Formats: sequence, structure tokens, C-alpha cells
Amino acid sequence: MLKEERLQIILKMLETNQRVTSLELSQILNVSDDTIRRDLNELDQNGLLLKVHGGAIPKSSTPYKLKERVNFAHEEKVILAQKSLEFFKDGQVIILDNGSTNMEVAKVIPLDMKLTIFTNSIPVAQILSEHPSVELFLLGGKVFKDAQTTYGHDVIEVLGQIRADLCLLGICSIHPEIGLTIPDYEECQSKRKMVEVSQKVIALVTADKIGTAENFVVCKYKDLDIMLTDGALYETLPAEYRGKGVEIK
Repeated sequence: MLKEERLQIILKMLETNQRVTSLELSQILNVSDDTIRRDLNELDQNGLLLKVHGGAIPKSSTPYKLKERVNFAHEEKVILAQKSLEFFKDGQVIILDNGSTNMEVAKVIPLDMKLTIFTNSIPVAQILSEHPSVELFLLGGKVFKDAQTTYGHDVIEVLGQIRADLCLLGICSIHPEIGLTIPDYEECQSKRKMVEVSQKVIALVTADKIGTAENFVVCKYKDLDIMLTDGALYETLPAEYRGKGVEIK
């Protein structure tokens, strides 16, 4: 069997099963462990999967550039935004992380709700700048143009001076063992600080993020307080996500 055929089979198995092990690949493809290791390394380096101990799992299929993500799974994001309002109360200090889902959250905050919101998202700040009752702080730092977000030392320093009631965390991938992950190291550091300084952390999760992982870990899955899903995902969520101290709604 040619290498290109093996790689396609590996990716097809991963798409179907959401995880492959080196042992099963070696047996099914009738090649050595070393060959499988090289194949997985190549696919990992090309960004087609994430190599983990004993095998591989998928990477997120969500586009990374914000302008490409805005209309991706838009209906689900609107549902999640509406559900998030259950946790908002007058007088709270909230960290609203970057991301297209949190843009939808910013749009639905009631106009009479008095909140103090810190955000690293330029589009979220633009939306909330029209809100009459929100005291708004845009975290200043280096601008990550693709994601339209700020990050870096200045962002982390300001976050260190906050004790937030609530953080709505933007994520690329969520895995019950690996945790919440994203593909950019520097942005990861800002998100880790958000988790650290918040009393309650909520992830708004669309189906495409489930069972996938990127290279940089924001936090462990159990560090979440709440995972919000839409109705369809709630019904089909794998059992591995349940019973780990995270409230799923």
C-alpha cells in the first residue's frame, strides 16, 4: 500500500471514530509501529490531526480567521448566546473573551442590564460601545489581526488586577482528557489568565469543537464550571464529558 493511501485511510478512520490508536492502525494497515509513527507525525505537521500518546485525535475544523467564523454554525451560536444570559446579573464584573459566539452574546445583553465588561475582542468592544448600561474596558495589547483580538503582557497584567464574577471563554477545541485548547501560544496565555481570575468560567460550545484538540492547553476540562450547548448537542454529547464536575446545559 502506498503511503498516500495509508494517510487517507488514517484520516477517514479519524473522521469516523474521533480517535485512532497506533496499535489498531498498525494492525489494520499491516505496517510497523515506526511507519505509523512517521505517518502520524507527517499528518500532525500538516495540521490534519493532533498526535497524542498512543495515537491521534482530530483538530478542529472551525475556520481560524474571525471573518470566516462569523457565519460558521451561526444558528447554534445565537442559541448559546441566549442561554448564556441566564448567568448574567446586574452589577457583575464579566470577562467576555474573543470569538464569534461571544459577539452574539454582546448583541443580546439587555439594554437595562448594568455590567462591567472587560474584553480583548475588538468586534465585541465595538458592539458593546453602543450599550447604554455597560461600563466597557478594552484590554490593550498586541493585536492578533486574524482573530481581531488583543493579547500579550499588557493584557495579562491588567487581567491580574481583576477578580471577575464570570468569564465567557472563547475556545477552538474541547476534549475531556486534553482540555480546552487553541492553536496560538501567546493567545493561550491570555485565556489562561482569564480562567485564573474568574470565579465562574463558562464555555459556549458548538458541535464542531467536541472531541478535537489543538496544540496549546488553556485549561483542563474540569476547570470549567459550565459548558453551554445547543439542544441537539446536549442530547448527543459523548458520555466522557459527563460526571466530571462540569455543569452541562
